[in-house]
Amino acid sequence: MSIEDRKIEHIKIAAQKDIEEGSTLFDEVQLIHNALPDFNFDEVNTSTQLFGKPLSAPFIIGAITGGTELSGKINEIFAEAAEQLGIGMYVGSQRIAIEKPETRWTFSIIKDKAPSALKIANIGAPQISKLDESKAIDWINAAIDMIDASAIAIHLNPAQEVFQPEGEPWFKGVIDKIKYIAKSINKPVIVKEVGNGISKEVAAKLKDSMVSAIDVGGIGGTSFIKIEAERWRRTDISELSSVFNGWGIPTAISICEVKSVFDGVILASGGIRSGLDGVKAIALGASAFTMSRPMLINALNGKDQLMQFAERVVREFKIAMFLTGSKCIGDLPNLPIILGPTIINWLAQRGVRCR
Repeated sequence: MSIEDRKIEHIKIAAQKDIEEGSTLFDEVQLIHNALPDFNFDEVNTSTQLFGKPLSAPFIIGAITGGTELSGKINEIFAEAAEQLGIGMYVGSQRIAIEKPETRWTFSIIKDKAPSALKIANIGAPQISKLDESKAIDWINAAIDMIDASAIAIHLNPAQEVFQPEGEPWFKGVIDKIKYIAKSINKPVIVKEVGNGISKEVAAKLKDSMVSAIDVGGIGGTSFIKIEAERWRRTDISELSSVFNGWGIPTAISICEVKSVFDGVILASGGIRSGLDGVKAIALGASAFTMSRPMLINALNGKDQLMQFAERVVREFKIAMFLTGSKCIGDLPNLPIILGPTIINWLAQRGVRCR
């Protein structure tokens, strides 16, 4: 199957099938209600800065797609929404555009549609693992230039690759390549998971590699294990993948694990489904949150529906700030929180101190 066909299949399965798995454990993060905020609701300021770009709220459209005509239309809608709302956006893996220049427009369109928005480029770890250092830098710079990105993400997806029919589970030497890239380019490097979470051990390695940010990509949302099993259409693969359903680190816990050893920017992704989840993520230690599947589903129904959904998320975020007595984003990391038993037990056994 061609890369183009694979990307179309990913979109259809992600939008139409039951491919979410596990719990983020945000239901075990309880914020404390503040019945006496000393300011009015319209004084709540949700704005922040990330990678040198202003954001109206710490909200980023997740890494989803690119490389096909449908992908180009989706990215155009995302870009227009990001520009109008003042939020950020990732693009999907740009490998296809580097290998097949005729598909670059499906990514570069966001330069025109979102000239001032925070844009994050994206390349897979297995792809850079195969390249020598010089070629890897060429790929990274090409991805950045393609969309005029403020930062680049290198995504880690070992679980996806090992279940993908065309998978390339090649990770030997990736950490050295990441370190070389981080010290060689003049843009922030983000390392992100795609849905199975990042542990404190991996975060410590990434800290030593001088990356600027970690996107935890925890479990609780889209499962690429389930997506790839769906693509196989074989009973034996479905049975094999079912053994690993729920494999990984819940998003809420992954934020805590990463925060315990990493002092850079932390982005929260994986099953975030509301602005309230976003506030919880930032209270745990993240700087911003991302959403992917809900944005995709709404974008497939048109820009207006996507805008309405994104505006609702920002509204939820603002309400949660008000109800916790948080006037600005800087107040959120200091909020009192109550953690549930699963989180407490995990952190205790792992020797992780939350915040």
